[in-house]
Amino acid sequence: EANIAGGLALMTGLIMKYNAGGGLEFIQVRPGSAGFADYLIMAGFMLNAAVPPLHAWLTDSYPESSIGGAVFMCAFTTKTAVYVLCRAFPGFEALAVLGAIMAVYGVCYAVVENDARRILSYHIVSQVGYMICGIGIGTDLAVNGACSHAYAHILYKALLFMGIGAVIEMTGRRKLTELGGLWRSMPLTLVCTVIGGISISGFPLTSGFVSKSMVVAGAGEAHRSWILIMLMTASVGTF
Repeated sequence: EANIAGGLALMTGLIMKYNAGGGLEFIQVRPGSAGFADYLIMAGFMLNAAVPPLHAWLTDSYPESSIGGAVFMCAFTTKTAVYVLCRAFPGFEALAVLGAIMAVYGVCYAVVENDARRILSYHIVSQVGYMICGIGIGTDLAVNGACSHAYAHILYKALLFMGIGAVIEMTGRRKLTELGGLWRSMPLTLVCTVIGGISISGFPLTSGFVSKSMVVAGAGEAHRSWILIMLMTASVGTF
């Protein structure tokens, strides 16, 4: 239902833009010249990027998908929306604000969650928040950081979903309170999952460290102090 609503918003925006003589050419939209149709189009892609409060589809669907399906979903769904927003809507203040909120919101729910796949799903919301925020800030450093983080996220999140998937296949359990001591029987899964975990945490020398640092530095470079604080808070929560 959520994606139907997003599709309708996107289609309505495209029709309105075409009828107003704007055509269907895919070009960058300037914040100062954006009209209602442009904001409808942006809202459609924001829903696909799971921007709160339009994010529930992600945290409900990912944990219930097949093990292999979750890996592909984390790579292609939200990142497609990030790509479009990056190309068409850089510099929109609403994206910077909502992205910063996403980063903190997602990690707060991930901290209190017990289901392993739901934890990863809420972390997707948080990590995509960095990307959306970087796009909204709109500077070269921030936008490049958002693109880099999207690519890094595909790699380490897929690794984490595969690690949790292996655990579910072996044990049939997905709640953290029911798991423990698996390092003895699944050492390779442990190593791979730890690599994904430290990368999503932004540990030095990992891809997540580089891409997150670019977005955070972009916020500092643009003198967005409160956004910088929120992104740093989300980073601490990820650890």
